[in-house]
Amino acid sequence: MRKILIPIIILLISCSDKKSEPKKTATELDKNWTEFNTKDSIPELLTLTLKKVLKNDFEIANPNEEFNKTDVIINDSIPTRQLRLLSRKNRLWRIAYIQGGFGKHYVYAECEIINDSISDFKISQSNLRLENNDSIDKYLADKKLEPKKVKIIMK
Repeated sequence: MRKILIPIIILLISCSDKKSEPKKTATELDKNWTEFNTKDSIPELLTLTLKKVLKNDFEIANPNEEFNKTDVIINDSIPTRQLRLLSRKNRLWRIAYIQGGFGKHYVYAECEIINDSISDFKISQSNLRLENNDSIDKYLADKKLEPKKVKIIMK
């Protein structure tokens, strides 16, 4: 019994000996992007704004789901957009998705959401690959991606 008990105890101790990462403060979290991987994470206010700006129903597939990539619609029950990036830093939100159809391209939008209001909404279309915050930051800094501010009037 002792021969079995000692290895089990050693195994338990070695498995529970986690090298914990230092906890991030609220200030550090505000400086870094938090990424979300599902369309359900898109704030309702952002979805409503995109519907208003795009003048259509904003249907989107999750990053790993099928969508209509071309203008040849094989399955009209799936969306023509696929989410590629959804992230938040403090009050700033970013969304990037692939817009299928004729001339498949990326759409990038950013805005500030404070409580129940949205402000500083900008949107851009691009053939650049907008898949992560680092590349978007670089494209914005290099002026390869220049979102245009859109005035939003919600009724």
